[in-house]
Amino acid sequence: MDVARFVEERRPDWERLDRLLRLTGKGLDRLGKADLRELGALYRQASSDLARAQAAAADAELVEYLTTLVVRGHGIIYRPERTRWAGLATFFGREFPQLVRREWRPILLGVAVFLLPVLWCYAMAALDPQFIDTVAPPGLRERLEKGELWVYRINPIKPLESSRIMTNNIAVTFTYFALGITFGAGTLLALLSFGIHFGSLSVIVGQTRMAREFWAFVAPHGALEIPAVFFAAAAGFILGGALLFPGDLRRKDALVARGRVAVKLVFGCVPMLAIAGTIEAFFSPLPPAALPQEAKLLAGAALFALFLVYILRAGTAHEQRAMSSEQ
Repeated sequence: MDVARFVEERRPDWERLDRLLRLTGKGLDRLGKADLRELGALYRQASSDLARAQAAAADAELVEYLTTLVVRGHGIIYRPERTRWAGLATFFGREFPQLVRREWRPILLGVAVFLLPVLWCYAMAALDPQFIDTVAPPGLRERLEKGELWVYRINPIKPLESSRIMTNNIAVTFTYFALGITFGAGTLLALLSFGIHFGSLSVIVGQTRMAREFWAFVAPHGALEIPAVFFAAAAGFILGGALLFPGDLRRKDALVARGRVAVKLVFGCVPMLAIAGTIEAFFSPLPPAALPQEAKLLAGAALFALFLVYILRAGTAHEQRAMSSEQ
């Protein structure tokens, strides 16, 4: 074998493999699909080149260079699977916000379905202030007119109440998702019902001059809880969409494929609801004597702003790297 010619022909591939290995950093997830395929092919070729160099008794420097290259490649390609905690960190640090951005259409549909009955409640109340009593919880107006806001009667045993709220919210959220199997109709009706309930509450607290207290209670935990409802409803609409519009797939196959996406979307809501439940039990019910209402409103606004930054920005650098590598 002509070693000089061999090195001249193969060096560009070795250098390309070296660049890809440097790019991977701490994991293969930093590469796009095209780069991953190329990495595998270059690694196998480098292993073959090492064997040829050893068989030809090439100089020690070349053998050492190829050995180092192949060992680096083996260490990255055959690295043990990520631990469960590392997988969760990757999911919530990058994959979940990416998923939310990709599935913005069903999420926006959920927001629209919720807002329609809320706006309807305000419109009907403008025409007839007493109409809203027919859709609001019985006796709510009377209690509010006495200055009795239910939010201050939350269970004083905070850990117990936090657990109850989290369990209830997660159960309700999964219901929005599960109802999607009814071709999306169940999710639609549940969201409309939620909109009517929320709209009637917000109208009545405004009519009874309790709006400030109500929104100061809702804002801190609602910054995460309400988006979680929309995400879960979007997951339900994804299931319904797969059943109604399977495209070229069989309805069963479309449901399985889109169902994976929907499950991930709902799973991402779990920590949101856990945090919201804790806030709702420990922070949101604090009376004005313990914490000014303005402070709770600001806390809710700040939490929602941080959540938006997370959803809109997390994982964007990885997306850009993947796009550039495939071009």
